[in-house]
Amino acid sequence: MGKNTAAAPTADQRSCASCGKTFKSSSRRRQCPACQNISRACTECGKTFKGHQRRCHRCRATERACVYCGETFVGDRSRCSRCYYVEKACAGCGKRFKGVQNRCQACRARERTCLECGRSFKGDTHRCGTCRRWEKACIGCGETFLGYTSQCPACQVHERACVECGTTFRGRTLKCYACYVGDKICQACGETFRGHTLHCPSCRWKSLPPEVRQAVAASMNNARRARKRGAEVAGPVSRETYMDIRTSGPCVYCGGEPETVDHVWPLMRGGWEHEPNLVPACKSCNFSKGMKLLSEWGRADRVAYGIAHSPKVAAEYGRLLSAAA
Repeated sequence: MGKNTAAAPTADQRSCASCGKTFKSSSRRRQCPACQNISRACTECGKTFKGHQRRCHRCRATERACVYCGETFVGDRSRCSRCYYVEKACAGCGKRFKGVQNRCQACRARERTCLECGRSFKGDTHRCGTCRRWEKACIGCGETFLGYTSQCPACQVHERACVECGTTFRGRTLKCYACYVGDKICQACGETFRGHTLHCPSCRWKSLPPEVRQAVAASMNNARRARKRGAEVAGPVSRETYMDIRTSGPCVYCGGEPETVDHVWPLMRGGWEHEPNLVPACKSCNFSKGMKLLSEWGRADRVAYGIAHSPKVAAEYGRLLSAAA
Protein backbone atom coordinates (compact mmCIF):
# COMPACT_ATOMS: atom_id res chain seq x y z
CA MET A 1 0.00 0.00 0.00
CA GLY A 2 1.43 3.35 -0.96
CA LYS A 3 2.05 6.20 1.43
CA ASN A 4 -0.66 8.75 2.07
CA THR A 5 0.16 11.78 -0.06
CA ALA A 6 -2.64 14.04 1.22
CA ALA A 7 -1.33 17.50 2.02
CA ALA A 8 -1.30 18.54 5.68
CA PRO A 9 -3.66 21.41 6.60
CA THR A 10 -1.99 24.81 6.49
CA ALA A 11 -1.71 26.80 9.73
CA ASP A 12 -3.04 30.35 9.49
CA GLN A 13 -1.90 33.23 11.69
CA ARG A 14 -4.87 34.66 13.55
CA SER A 15 -5.74 36.75 16.58
CA CYS A 16 -7.50 35.30 19.63
CA ALA A 17 -11.03 36.69 20.01
CA SER A 18 -10.69 36.76 23.82
CA CYS A 19 -7.17 37.97 24.69
CA GLY A 20 -5.97 39.27 21.32
CA LYS A 21 -2.88 37.05 21.37
CA THR A 22 -1.63 35.95 17.95
CA PHE A 23 -1.56 32.19 17.42
CA LYS A 24 -1.45 29.67 14.57
CA SER A 25 -4.23 27.23 13.86
CA SER A 26 -5.22 24.93 10.99
CA SER A 27 -8.90 24.91 12.04
CA ARG A 28 -11.58 27.55 12.40
CA ARG A 29 -10.75 28.08 16.05
CA ARG A 30 -11.35 31.67 17.20
CA GLN A 31 -9.62 31.36 20.58
CA CYS A 32 -6.07 30.40 21.49
CA PRO A 33 -5.57 27.15 23.48
CA ALA A 34 -5.08 29.07 26.75
CA CYS A 35 -8.41 30.91 26.40
CA GLN A 36 -10.31 27.88 25.16
CA ASN A 37 -9.45 25.73 28.20
CA ILE A 38 -10.69 28.10 30.91
CA SER A 39 -12.01 27.41 34.39
CA ARG A 40 -15.78 27.03 34.37
CA ALA A 41 -18.57 25.53 36.45
CA CYS A 42 -20.13 22.25 35.35
CA THR A 43 -23.76 22.84 34.30
CA GLU A 44 -24.81 19.56 35.97
CA CYS A 45 -22.97 19.30 39.29
CA GLY A 46 -21.58 22.83 39.64
CA LYS A 47 -18.01 21.63 40.17
CA THR A 48 -15.26 23.89 38.79
CA PHE A 49 -13.14 22.34 36.06
CA LYS A 50 -10.90 23.49 33.21
CA GLY A 51 -11.88 22.71 29.62
CA HIS A 52 -14.07 23.73 26.71
CA GLN A 53 -17.10 21.49 27.42
CA ARG A 54 -20.16 22.51 29.43
CA ARG A 55 -20.01 19.49 31.77
CA CYS A 56 -17.07 18.02 33.66
CA HIS A 57 -15.66 14.64 32.70
CA ARG A 58 -17.31 12.89 35.65
CA CYS A 59 -20.80 14.07 34.61
CA ARG A 60 -20.18 13.14 30.98
CA ALA A 61 -19.03 9.62 31.98
CA THR A 62 -22.47 8.03 32.32
CA GLU A 63 -23.69 4.46 31.83
CA ARG A 64 -24.60 3.90 28.18
CA ALA A 65 -24.84 1.24 25.49
CA CYS A 66 -22.12 0.87 22.87
CA VAL A 67 -23.45 1.80 19.40
CA TYR A 68 -21.38 -1.04 17.86
CA CYS A 69 -21.83 -4.09 20.11
CA GLY A 70 -24.62 -2.94 22.41
CA GLU A 71 -22.63 -3.72 25.59
CA THR A 72 -23.30 -1.39 28.55
CA PHE A 73 -20.27 0.60 29.76
CA VAL A 74 -19.45 3.76 31.71
CA GLY A 75 -17.81 6.60 29.76
CA ASP A 76 -18.32 9.70 27.65
CA ARG A 77 -17.89 8.10 24.20
CA SER A 78 -20.42 6.40 21.96
CA ARG A 79 -18.32 3.20 21.75
CA CYS A 80 -16.86 0.96 24.46
CA SER A 81 -13.11 0.48 24.72
CA ARG A 82 -13.24 -2.88 22.91
CA CYS A 83 -14.95 -1.31 19.86
CA TYR A 84 -13.09 1.99 20.12
CA TYR A 85 -9.59 0.54 19.80
CA VAL A 86 -10.01 -1.75 16.78
CA GLU A 87 -7.28 -3.35 14.67
CA LYS A 88 -6.84 -1.74 11.27
CA ALA A 89 -4.30 -1.20 8.47
CA CYS A 90 -2.26 2.02 8.57
CA ALA A 91 -3.18 4.37 5.72
CA GLY A 92 0.48 5.38 5.44
CA CYS A 93 2.53 2.15 5.54
CA GLY A 94 -0.12 -0.60 5.55
CA LYS A 95 1.07 -2.07 8.86
CA ARG A 96 -1.63 -3.53 11.15
CA PHE A 97 -2.10 -1.63 14.42
CA LYS A 98 -4.76 -1.10 17.09
CA GLY A 99 -6.12 2.39 17.70
CA VAL A 100 -8.58 5.09 16.67
CA GLN A 101 -6.44 6.96 14.14
CA ASN A 102 -6.07 6.14 10.45
CA ARG A 103 -2.26 5.95 10.65
CA CYS A 104 0.07 4.15 13.06
CA GLN A 105 2.18 6.04 15.59
CA ALA A 106 5.35 5.74 13.49
CA CYS A 107 3.66 7.42 10.50
CA ARG A 108 2.04 10.11 12.65
CA ALA A 109 5.27 11.01 14.46
CA ARG A 110 6.79 13.03 11.61
CA GLU A 111 8.79 16.25 11.48
CA ARG A 112 6.40 19.19 11.81
CA THR A 113 6.22 22.84 12.88
CA CYS A 114 4.65 23.92 16.15
CA LEU A 115 1.52 26.01 15.50
CA GLU A 116 2.26 28.23 18.52
CA CYS A 117 6.00 28.96 18.51
CA GLY A 118 6.97 27.82 14.99
CA ARG A 119 9.70 25.50 16.25
CA SER A 120 10.38 22.22 14.41
CA PHE A 121 9.75 19.02 16.36
CA LYS A 122 8.93 15.36 15.75
CA GLY A 123 5.60 14.06 17.01
CA ASP A 124 1.90 13.59 16.30
CA THR A 125 0.51 16.76 17.92
CA HIS A 126 0.06 20.29 16.58
CA ARG A 127 2.13 21.89 19.36
CA CYS A 128 5.57 20.98 20.71
CA GLY A 129 6.03 19.73 24.24
CA THR A 130 7.24 23.12 25.52
CA CYS A 131 4.09 24.89 24.34
CA ARG A 132 1.79 22.18 25.66
CA ARG A 133 3.53 22.17 29.05
CA TRP A 134 3.38 25.69 30.45
CA GLU A 135 3.24 27.29 33.89
CA LYS A 136 -0.32 27.67 35.15
CA ALA A 137 -2.36 28.05 38.32
CA CYS A 138 -4.07 24.93 39.67
CA ILE A 139 -7.88 25.26 39.61
CA GLY A 140 -8.04 23.26 42.84
CA CYS A 141 -5.59 24.94 45.22
CA GLY A 142 -4.37 27.93 43.19
CA GLU A 143 -0.70 26.92 43.41
CA THR A 144 1.46 27.54 40.33
CA PHE A 145 2.84 24.40 38.65
CA LEU A 146 4.30 23.31 35.33
CA GLY A 147 2.34 20.71 33.37
CA TYR A 148 -0.33 19.76 30.83
CA THR A 149 -3.32 19.37 33.15
CA SER A 150 -5.58 21.92 34.83
CA GLN A 151 -4.82 20.56 38.33
CA CYS A 152 -1.48 20.03 40.06
CA PRO A 153 -0.49 16.42 40.88
CA ALA A 154 -1.46 16.84 44.55
CA CYS A 155 -5.02 17.92 43.67
CA GLN A 156 -5.45 15.20 41.05
CA VAL A 157 -5.04 12.52 43.72
CA HIS A 158 -8.06 13.09 45.97
CA GLU A 159 -10.89 11.09 47.47
CA ARG A 160 -13.65 10.26 44.98
CA ALA A 161 -16.39 7.72 44.27
CA CYS A 162 -15.86 5.02 41.64
CA VAL A 163 -18.18 5.63 38.66
CA GLU A 164 -18.70 1.87 38.29
CA CYS A 165 -19.22 0.44 41.78
CA GLY A 166 -19.59 3.62 43.88
CA THR A 167 -16.78 2.70 46.29
CA THR A 168 -14.88 5.65 47.77
CA PHE A 169 -11.16 5.56 46.95
CA ARG A 170 -8.20 7.91 46.68
CA GLY A 171 -6.66 8.38 43.24
CA ARG A 172 -6.78 10.23 39.94
CA THR A 173 -8.84 7.81 37.84
CA LEU A 174 -12.64 7.57 37.47
CA LYS A 175 -12.71 3.91 38.54
CA CYS A 176 -11.20 2.23 41.60
CA TYR A 177 -8.39 -0.29 41.23
CA ALA A 178 -10.72 -3.30 41.59
CA CYS A 179 -12.92 -2.10 38.70
CA TYR A 180 -10.00 -0.88 36.62
CA VAL A 181 -8.05 -4.14 36.92
CA GLY A 182 -10.85 -6.73 36.78
CA ASP A 183 -11.41 -10.14 35.24
CA LYS A 184 -11.49 -9.84 31.44
CA ILE A 185 -11.62 -12.16 28.45
CA CYS A 186 -8.65 -12.01 26.08
CA GLN A 187 -9.77 -11.03 22.58
CA ALA A 188 -7.07 -13.21 21.00
CA CYS A 189 -7.30 -16.56 22.83
CA GLY A 190 -10.53 -16.20 24.83
CA GLU A 191 -8.86 -16.99 28.17
CA THR A 192 -9.96 -15.14 31.31
CA PHE A 193 -7.25 -12.98 32.90
CA ARG A 194 -6.99 -10.12 35.37
CA GLY A 195 -5.80 -6.77 34.02
CA HIS A 196 -6.75 -3.58 32.20
CA THR A 197 -5.71 -4.48 28.65
CA LEU A 198 -7.60 -6.17 25.81
CA HIS A 199 -5.18 -9.13 25.57
CA CYS A 200 -3.65 -11.41 28.20
CA PRO A 201 0.11 -11.11 28.97
CA SER A 202 0.86 -14.28 26.96
CA CYS A 203 -0.84 -12.94 23.79
CA ARG A 204 0.79 -9.52 24.20
CA TRP A 205 4.19 -11.19 24.47
CA LYS A 206 3.54 -13.33 21.36
CA SER A 207 2.45 -10.25 19.39
CA LEU A 208 5.89 -8.65 19.78
CA PRO A 209 8.35 -9.06 16.88
CA PRO A 210 10.83 -11.97 17.37
CA GLU A 211 13.82 -9.61 17.53
CA VAL A 212 12.17 -7.59 20.32
CA ARG A 213 11.40 -10.73 22.34
CA GLN A 214 14.98 -11.96 21.94
CA ALA A 215 16.37 -8.60 23.06
CA VAL A 216 14.09 -8.47 26.13
CA ALA A 217 14.86 -12.07 27.11
CA ALA A 218 18.61 -11.50 26.69
CA SER A 219 18.46 -8.35 28.81
CA MET A 220 16.54 -10.10 31.60
CA ASN A 221 18.90 -13.10 31.57
CA ASN A 222 21.98 -10.86 31.66
CA ALA A 223 20.59 -8.87 34.58
CA ARG A 224 19.79 -12.05 36.53
CA ARG A 225 23.23 -13.51 35.87
CA ALA A 226 24.81 -10.27 37.10
CA ARG A 227 22.72 -10.35 40.30
CA LYS A 228 23.68 -13.97 40.90
CA ARG A 229 27.39 -13.21 40.50
CA GLY A 230 27.10 -10.29 42.90
CA ALA A 231 25.21 -12.41 45.47
CA GLU A 232 27.57 -15.41 45.50
CA VAL A 233 28.94 -16.30 48.93
CA ALA A 234 31.10 -19.37 48.31
CA GLY A 235 31.29 -19.44 44.53
CA PRO A 236 28.55 -20.21 42.00
CA VAL A 237 25.91 -22.82 42.81
CA SER A 238 26.21 -25.72 40.38
CA ARG A 239 23.38 -27.00 38.22
CA GLU A 240 23.54 -30.34 40.04
CA THR A 241 22.90 -28.55 43.36
CA TYR A 242 19.88 -26.79 41.87
CA MET A 243 18.51 -30.15 40.65
CA ASP A 244 19.11 -31.79 44.05
CA ILE A 245 17.24 -28.94 45.83
CA ARG A 246 14.32 -29.08 43.40
CA THR A 247 13.90 -32.84 43.88
CA SER A 248 14.54 -32.78 47.65
CA GLY A 249 10.85 -32.59 48.51
CA PRO A 250 7.51 -30.96 47.77
CA CYS A 251 6.94 -27.22 47.54
CA VAL A 252 7.86 -25.72 50.92
CA TYR A 253 5.00 -23.17 50.70
CA CYS A 254 2.01 -25.36 49.78
CA GLY A 255 3.17 -28.99 49.52
CA GLY A 256 2.58 -29.12 45.77
CA GLU A 257 4.79 -30.51 43.03
CA PRO A 258 8.26 -28.82 43.04
CA GLU A 259 8.84 -27.33 39.57
CA THR A 260 11.28 -24.51 40.39
CA VAL A 261 13.85 -23.39 42.95
CA ASP A 262 13.02 -20.25 44.96
CA HIS A 263 15.34 -17.78 46.70
CA VAL A 264 13.69 -17.37 50.12
CA TRP A 265 15.47 -14.02 50.47
CA PRO A 266 15.12 -12.63 46.89
CA LEU A 267 18.27 -11.69 45.01
CA MET A 268 16.82 -8.30 44.06
CA ARG A 269 16.28 -7.53 47.77
CA GLY A 270 19.82 -8.40 48.88
CA GLY A 271 19.50 -12.18 49.14
CA TRP A 272 22.44 -14.56 48.73
CA GLU A 273 23.13 -17.07 46.00
CA HIS A 274 24.00 -20.07 48.17
CA GLU A 275 22.37 -23.32 49.22
CA PRO A 276 20.85 -22.19 52.59
CA ASN A 277 18.77 -19.62 50.66
CA LEU A 278 17.38 -22.05 48.06
CA VAL A 279 14.20 -24.13 48.53
CA PRO A 280 11.98 -26.21 46.21
CA ALA A 281 8.77 -24.47 45.14
CA CYS A 282 5.96 -24.86 42.64
CA LYS A 283 5.51 -22.33 39.85
CA SER A 284 2.41 -20.82 41.43
CA CYS A 285 4.13 -20.02 44.74
CA ASN A 286 7.39 -18.91 43.12
CA PHE A 287 5.73 -16.51 40.67
CA SER A 288 3.28 -15.23 43.29
CA LYS A 289 6.09 -14.49 45.76
CA GLY A 290 8.31 -12.95 43.07
CA MET A 291 10.78 -10.49 44.60
CA LYS A 292 8.69 -9.89 47.74
CA LEU A 293 9.99 -10.67 51.22
CA LEU A 294 8.10 -13.21 53.31
CA SER A 295 6.68 -10.39 55.42
CA GLU A 296 5.39 -8.63 52.26
CA TRP A 297 3.89 -11.68 50.57
CA GLY A 298 0.10 -11.48 50.75
CA ARG A 299 -0.33 -15.25 51.23
CA ALA A 300 -0.11 -15.66 55.00
CA ASP A 301 -1.26 -19.29 54.76
CA ARG A 302 1.66 -20.23 52.50
CA VAL A 303 4.16 -18.35 54.68
CA ALA A 304 2.88 -20.21 57.75
CA TYR A 305 3.11 -23.54 55.87
CA GLY A 306 6.69 -22.74 54.87
CA ILE A 307 7.72 -21.83 58.43
CA ALA A 308 6.27 -25.13 59.70
CA HIS A 309 7.83 -27.33 57.00
CA SER A 310 11.17 -25.68 56.14
CA PRO A 311 13.95 -24.59 58.53
CA LYS A 312 15.28 -22.26 55.80
CA VAL A 313 11.96 -20.40 55.58
CA ALA A 314 11.70 -20.27 59.38
CA ALA A 315 15.22 -18.85 59.66
CA GLU A 316 14.52 -16.16 57.05
CA TYR A 317 11.25 -15.20 58.73
CA GLY A 318 13.06 -14.94 62.08
CA ARG A 319 15.65 -12.67 60.49
CA LEU A 320 12.92 -10.36 59.19
CA LEU A 321 11.29 -10.19 62.64
CA SER A 322 14.63 -9.35 64.25
CA ALA A 323 15.31 -6.62 61.68
CA ALA A 324 11.86 -5.08 62.23
CA ALA A 325 12.24 -5.09 66.05
